[in-house]
Amino acid sequence: MIGVRLNTFNDSSGEPEQDANSALTELDKGLRSGKVGEQCEAIVRFPRLFEKYPFPILINSSFLKLADVFRMGNNFLRLWVLRVCQQSEKHLDKILNVDEFLRRVFSVLHSNDPVARALALRTLGAVAGIIPERQNVHHAIRRGLDSHDNVEVDAAIYATTRFAAHSNTFAVAMCNKLWDMVDCESTAAERRAKLVRALRTVHGGAVRAQGVLKLLRSLLERFPSTNTVRAAIIALTHIAADTVVHVPDQVELLLSIAMNDARSPVRRAALVGLRKLAEHAALWPADCIENLVRAATDSQEMAHTMLCLQVMQKLVACPAVCAAAASPTGSCAALRRYCCDIALSPDLSRAATAADVLTMLLVHCYEECLPVDGSDLMLALETLVIATGADDNPNNIKPLRVALRCLVQLSKASPATYATRTAGAVSAQLQLCRHASARRPAALLEALAALGAHLAPAMPALHHALGLYAHSAQLQLCRHASARRPAALLEALAALGAHLAPAMPALHHALGLYAHR
Repeated sequence: MIGVRLNTFNDSSGEPEQDANSALTELDKGLRSGKVGEQCEAIVRFPRLFEKYPFPILINSSFLKLADVFRMGNNFLRLWVLRVCQQSEKHLDKILNVDEFLRRVFSVLHSNDPVARALALRTLGAVAGIIPERQNVHHAIRRGLDSHDNVEVDAAIYATTRFAAHSNTFAVAMCNKLWDMVDCESTAAERRAKLVRALRTVHGGAVRAQGVLKLLRSLLERFPSTNTVRAAIIALTHIAADTVVHVPDQVELLLSIAMNDARSPVRRAALVGLRKLAEHAALWPADCIENLVRAATDSQEMAHTMLCLQVMQKLVACPAVCAAAASPTGSCAALRRYCCDIALSPDLSRAATAADVLTMLLVHCYEECLPVDGSDLMLALETLVIATGADDNPNNIKPLRVALRCLVQLSKASPATYATRTAGAVSAQLQLCRHASARRPAALLEALAALGAHLAPAMPALHHALGLYAHSAQLQLCRHASARRPAALLEALAALGAHLAPAMPALHHALGLYAHR
């Protein structure tokens, strides 16, 4: 019996098949047990039951039973019921007797135990999607915010964020209440940070958002603690991304913080916000892109420099930014010049990210038939591929793959310029790493396969390299290696064989060797 109970927490493949009614009857028996352990075990099995039998009648009956346990049980059982509601959010709309479920949970709000009331508020917040406009719940949440117990107030803040996401009426009504609590001098810094995070969901649309943004910006000056400032930055960024129209102002604010604030966590929060707002790159003023480059140049922390480069990666996904950055005299030319310098950095991760930015710029230029010179980028990518093979550091594989992807993209954008050179560079590295770990040869072979499947100018160099590498001695060397290396080799040979007749003997030889593996 113990073994069966343990299996219920693992993969259900070992359990005997049951129909929905039998499974629910078994769990109901556990809920009515006099032992808390058996009750908990039954509760935590409900999410799997809902996944296996997503029938409205079964789910409705189950949630009513769980609501009874919530109403009659102790706080420990209530906590597990709360977890079930959070984990089964996509099944909540199948509850048919919503009023009865709400009545049983809501009754706990009349308890004298603040922890029980807090759990009830969190549970109501977890099911906000099916009761978004219930006025009695809205009133209970407001009453919870006025509580003198910290646990209950935190639960009310959680419920506020949940209901605000589903009810615009509630969001607008609660905005002033939350702001009064933030503005109160007696509010602790940690509580203020939670309230500020809640404000990002209660702005109630673009018009209302303008007032909330103004209040949050004033908060940066009035309450400059690190936690509060970071929470305000996150809330400001979230609201600006939601409303879109406030993106330019928010970008300027975040860049000012990233360049001038001395606190590392605050600068990081600003850069993470900029990375999110980079999805709206078309709205970025040109001087903001120049300031981003200046922030990256002045940064003394590698992590912050990487964040700046990641922002640039998202920016160049916008054709307008690419066009401006590609021009030597364009307003965003500083971005290209900075990435050209960083692409030769000894830090391989930074170099790979900068090379990726430059590759997107050049590919855009080739697609739009704009004049561009990619010789510096090609040199940087070749250097990066060679540098990643200097040792067997596993951290070098990611920069290698980025560099190879960039080479393939350039080769596809302008085959006559890059394809043969790329094939030669990758082939040379492939012959040098026969005794390296399997991951590097696999990456190189995958790049060859990508080239061989599309680019005729690369065929002679690819065929020569694979003809050497796919010799029977080489194939037998990797018969006992990890699966990735021979699999990548066969993939490259197959790509060649589909387009180039001289590659067929090597492909047949390879398949013959692996036919009996």
